[in-house]
Amino acid sequence: MTACIVGWSHLPFGKREGEDAESMIVKVAADAVADAGLEPKDIDAVFLGHFNGGFEKQDFTASLVFQASDDFRFKPATRVENACATGSAAVHQGLTLIEAKKARRVLVVGVEKMTALPGKEIGETLLKASYLKEEAGIDGGFAGVFGQIAQAYFQRHGDQSDALARIAAKNTRTAWPIPMRRCARTSATSSAGPKARRTHSSPGP
Repeated sequence: MTACIVGWSHLPFGKREGEDAESMIVKVAADAVADAGLEPKDIDAVFLGHFNGGFEKQDFTASLVFQASDDFRFKPATRVENACATGSAAVHQGLTLIEAKKARRVLVVGVEKMTALPGKEIGETLLKASYLKEEAGIDGGFAGVFGQIAQAYFQRHGDQSDALARIAAKNTRTAWPIPMRRCARTSATSSAGPKARRTHSSPGP
């Protein structure tokens, strides 16, 4: 059986003050099912991609999908966490279930509410996705981790700052026309490219 995306929903990126993971999950779950022309009772299983790591006190968030409709009750719901690949991993879990003929219609939801914490705590929480025995003390969180990787690469292959700048400019330039971009007006300048906007996307069911 070949699976495909038949409906989707997406909230614009932003601080989303006054909202939490639950409210965002409920909104996109209901909208995605409706966009697919289905009803919650038609869904066979739910996968929620959610890193959390301490961004919010509420854990066991797969069950929050049930808040969207009573008809989701008693559906198997599983939370998937795989650091930066959390959303993709949740999609693959849904695909695997369909290909195994254990389900025909799967709802996949991805969520992350990071802005309830102060900036320093956000960095510390994200760093939990690293190997803490070696990287917990690195200044700058993940930015510092990647910075060390870049410096090690430069020492071996020479300074590649221009190449990294071109990659960053290409990423932001590619996102320019996408309505659901991460920020309404984020600028990035380098010797390799113009001002650009950034984005990220996540799947529906």
